[in-house]
Amino acid sequence: MAKNSPLFINMGSGLSMRIGLPLIISWDNENRPKKAQRGTFGFNTETQSLEYWDGESWYEIAMGK
Repeated sequence: MAKNSPLFINMGSGLSMRIGLPLIISWDNENRPKKAQRGTFGFNTETQSLEYWDGESWYEIAMGK
């Protein structure tokens, strides 16, 4: 898939729906979402890493080149 390509959902019967590009929100340690829902992803600008909220704790997701 080319960079900046839109995403499509297959709706069956040869139909698909464009949903656009995903958006990842960002924050720093102090400004993480206070009431995040389980499964929330975001980019921490302070640690330069993706983070995931499992409903109890934030987890850092390793990023490689």
